[in-house]
Amino acid sequence: MRLIKGIIMAIGVIGILVIFTLLTGLYLYSLSPAILGRAAPVALSADAAQSYDDKLETANTQIKSAFDARQKREVNLTITESEANSKLRQMLAEGQLPLKAILINFGDGNFLTYAVVDAPIIDAKIGMIGRIEIADGKPTVVVDEFNLGKLPLPQSAKVRAEQLANIILSLQIADVPLDITSVQIADHEITVSGTTRTIE
Repeated sequence: MRLIKGIIMAIGVIGILVIFTLLTGLYLYSLSPAILGRAAPVALSADAAQSYDDKLETANTQIKSAFDARQKREVNLTITESEANSKLRQMLAEGQLPLKAILINFGDGNFLTYAVVDAPIIDAKIGMIGRIEIADGKPTVVVDEFNLGKLPLPQSAKVRAEQLANIILSLQIADVPLDITSVQIADHEITVSGTTRTIE
């Protein structure tokens, strides 16, 4: 009888601990990550979003004309924090992103991103600091810090975030006939430079 009573009490205590752990996890998950404290607000405008579109269209036209003419040509594209954030806000308003909010800062050699992901029960608040390195004409995202709310995360979470960021990046640039030679992040801007490919 004592054995059964002991087992039931142990199961009850384990159940309470599991519930407490889940509630604590949900609470920490819902908090803003520490990285948000290092983010700076960015001025947004419709003109900045249009400037982003215009710059991208100009760069795409340069790449296409050089590729069609089978010429190697250097192409540079500089996007400001204001342009990037204004375009992202526009995409949010149009329902193109599964987010409730997003902010990007361009610092000295690295970027800072904060996003609120629209999740079913509790919105996920994510913070990430990273940089972009170039290898064989392709950019690679290197994540230096990754926060999910205030949850203590293992190193593998940062690795997974980095892998996901690189998959998304490679899908976005897969069809662009450009060998990227450098990505400079400084003074609230990101500048991407590259050389167009020729038909072989």
